[in-house]
Amino acid sequence: MKLSRLRLTATAVAVAALTTFAPGVAHADAPANDDFDGATEITALPATTTVDTTGATKAADDPIICGYQSHHTVWLRYTATATELVRLTNQDNSYSFFAVFTGTRGALTPVPGACTSPWESTKTFSVTAGTTYHLAVAEHYSGYTSPVTLTTTPVRAAANDDRAAATPVTLPSRIEGDLTRATAEPGEVPPSCDTTATKSLWYRYQGTRTQWVNVSAYYNAISVHRASDLSEVDCFASGGNLNGAVFATTAGETYLIRVARSPERVEPFWMDVVAASPLKPTALVNRHQPTVLDDLPFEILSGDRHGRVLTSGVIDFGDGTSRSFVAYDQIRHQYARDGVYTITVTGSTSDGRTGTGTSTVTIDTHDVSVAALSVPSSVRAGQTKPITVSVANTRQTENVRVTLYRVSETGGYDEAVGVAVQRVVASPTGKVGFPFAYTYTTEDATLGKVTFRAVAALEAWDVREAKPDDNEARATTTSVRPAAASNARTD
Repeated sequence: MKLSRLRLTATAVAVAALTTFAPGVAHADAPANDDFDGATEITALPATTTVDTTGATKAADDPIICGYQSHHTVWLRYTATATELVRLTNQDNSYSFFAVFTGTRGALTPVPGACTSPWESTKTFSVTAGTTYHLAVAEHYSGYTSPVTLTTTPVRAAANDDRAAATPVTLPSRIEGDLTRATAEPGEVPPSCDTTATKSLWYRYQGTRTQWVNVSAYYNAISVHRASDLSEVDCFASGGNLNGAVFATTAGETYLIRVARSPERVEPFWMDVVAASPLKPTALVNRHQPTVLDDLPFEILSGDRHGRVLTSGVIDFGDGTSRSFVAYDQIRHQYARDGVYTITVTGSTSDGRTGTGTSTVTIDTHDVSVAALSVPSSVRAGQTKPITVSVANTRQTENVRVTLYRVSETGGYDEAVGVAVQRVVASPTGKVGFPFAYTYTTEDATLGKVTFRAVAALEAWDVREAKPDDNEARATTTSVRPAAASNARTD
């Protein structure tokens, strides 16, 4: 009998759980429109509707709402009576957010541009006459439920939503627009550089003379077309900065300017139409303190405030040599002599603008080397012997610091045993000797030998050594014997 009661109790709990979460079944404390099938009907626009998420649940087949986790959903439904733009606004400052869907339960499709985050309150989207739209209002946090007032209002499309009604613009001008009031015209081909930008507004510009014009609208796609055949003359994708489109105009020709964005990203904007800035090309040498030993990499910059690169041009290195280039070429050049050189860059951008600019590069070569390290081959412990470091310098007269090290045979730090600084005059063949002296130790005799390392460096800390790999030499006293009974300190 007890077993039967336990089975009945377990069955009742399971049924209760299924009743709570099964599609189409509302919880006893939930609002009437808690479930998709009990959605509140909106019969006509404009409409103001208050819903309450208090006590609402989340059905197992509720769709993901705008990519956010939701704990409570209530539903509204509207069948459009006209093809138009609709603006849906959450009038309350709450954590609620909404999304609009078409389709049937379990197979719902989000309406482009009709999804908010928990911190947005308004979306404008297109509806089609005869189509039923399902509106889910959700709460992001489980502890925050409240009444939510929604207004649903028809919105008139912007006058220049239609290409045939493009708004005239002059140069220079700043124009305010609102892509939330734009539609995707039937048959309109999106910009070639941004195929997601399907909602657009149109503007018309007539050239007064031959010049270059820049059009920018922060974060929106800009495409420019000849009015005569709608051929695209320039395109700038959405998500970029203020660079915008640049195009050449001729007197009397009309151009159509399209500002566009994807339905999910439409918003009000400012558009600037100005004369394009001139190019100021330059070349940068990407090497600190370049020398005649360097095969120098050059970076070609267009100097264009609109962000265009030079598609072709010529760089004159200032030493009697030059070369042509195209966009993104890897340009390198090695100078034969020290000096200050004027680099001239002449180039063109894809929109047809050309410009010339100059810069300078200073080639200044400093290079010393350790030509030889002379040490005795055989000594006794306790003897002090001369050691000579020969330094060569074929470039410029330098103050040179030479440090002599005793090399550790056990892998530890090398011990500095002497430092000397001398002025080394530049000479094609000459060498300067740096004299040192070293007293051999009992430890050296135990090892039986001692290795020395000489390192030469420019005394000026802010001058680059052109070829540091020849600034060091090693030599070994191969025989260090124990001290003689009558040890002489020097011999």
